[in-house]
Amino acid sequence: MRYNKIVMIIKGVSAIGRRHAHSFVDEYYWDTLDNAAKLVPAVSDTRGSNVFRVSAVLFEEIDPELLQKALERALEVFPAFAVRLRRGLFWYYLDANRETPRVTKESDYPCAPIGKGRDKGFLFRVTYYGKRINLEMFHALSDGMGAAQFLHVIVCYYFNLRDGEVMPEEYIRDYCDRVARDFDEDSFGRLAESNPTQPEKIAQPGKAEKEPDAFQFGGYCYDGARLGVLTLLLPADKLLGFAHELGCTMSEYLASLIIWAIWNTAYRRSNRSRPIVISLPVNLRGMFGSTTMRNFFGHVNISVKPSPGDKLEDIAAAVKESFASCLNREYFERQIAGNVAIEKITPVRFVPIWIKDLVMRIIFSRSEKNYTITMSNLGRLSLPDAIADRAERFEMLLGGSRTHPKKVSLCSYGNTLAISFSSTIDDNSMERFIAKYFSERGVSATVVSNETPPPEKKKKPKKSKKPKKEGSECAAAKAAE
Repeated sequence: MRYNKIVMIIKGVSAIGRRHAHSFVDEYYWDTLDNAAKLVPAVSDTRGSNVFRVSAVLFEEIDPELLQKALERALEVFPAFAVRLRRGLFWYYLDANRETPRVTKESDYPCAPIGKGRDKGFLFRVTYYGKRINLEMFHALSDGMGAAQFLHVIVCYYFNLRDGEVMPEEYIRDYCDRVARDFDEDSFGRLAESNPTQPEKIAQPGKAEKEPDAFQFGGYCYDGARLGVLTLLLPADKLLGFAHELGCTMSEYLASLIIWAIWNTAYRRSNRSRPIVISLPVNLRGMFGSTTMRNFFGHVNISVKPSPGDKLEDIAAAVKESFASCLNREYFERQIAGNVAIEKITPVRFVPIWIKDLVMRIIFSRSEKNYTITMSNLGRLSLPDAIADRAERFEMLLGGSRTHPKKVSLCSYGNTLAISFSSTIDDNSMERFIAKYFSERGVSATVVSNETPPPEKKKKPKKSKKPKKEGSECAAAKAAE
């Protein structure tokens, strides 16, 4: 935890008359946002909620009282999650939240906005419905892997409270020490300090080729915060076999399949020649030896411009080539070096926050034109052997966006692979194409979806009638008399 004497004095005065802090959260705890999180508060209002969800589906109905206690225990282990977002003069920062987060029954659409008067100021929420535990998180606090680790601990404590002999406290503490030792570390900053920025590692402005605008989805948008969700539950071993037939990894295979589905559905109706681009977040913890639970990921764009007559095999070959050129340590070192170097420029550090927000929104809106859809692969999740048979599956879901109405996320547990599609438009032809593809290959899929009322399609305004001539109005008046 980081401390500052001046901040401590100011917070000490402001804390007079306020509630006592939780015993597991220091009253003067504060922290800066990591490099990836700095963009999130600036663009969340205008571009989408920037909220994602990780869920655990158990084989038994959820006990809300036990879940509430499990959440409080998990926060004792990871106190850096008990924070709220504050807006300073020059930067956003995380401040200790002295409230108690409440577990609630799910009643809203998934990935609704978090913060700004909601959820008692916490940057996450825990809900339940039937046999499902949902952890929804604002991206300024953590990424998918960090949230999955937090949910893992919540589930462990849930069974610890239900049956302590099955899931002992010692295991949970040992797990946290192994996988999340530096749970609130800014790994971007640590990497930048250990590897001083080299000029050759930063892309020089004006030298890189401008990326062409990517194909974008169209359709009628759902009203308000409505989010359409469709999840395909598939046998992971069969899909891995399909991937190996093409010489691909699971991520390469599914990215190829998504591009092929878009090419055969929405793309053909658009009659455009733009490339189809998948934005792929990449977990960097294993590559750089990090155990943080904050954001630590990079991005790669997988771009393919299919040609008439292309088959899945042709697209897979192009996708494999893109993966090979991007998924390496040097690529992400250069990416991180460029991002961190910008925020370390002294004049930039002292620019007022409202100007930074404006600039980041402009930059972000331009970058959104460079990709078609986001695909996030959380990978294979697991629980301890003692409780592994208590969970049916895990799922991940990305929140909606008005500028990118389609997103895909996937994770596996045991032999169940969950592919979740989130959508803010009423067109689900891509999802149907993928489900039909697996069906034709003899793979039985379970489909889980929510109910989303159709969008209110705006009617064209009726043409106003021409006013009657004055003579006819007088004639009508006379006739009435």
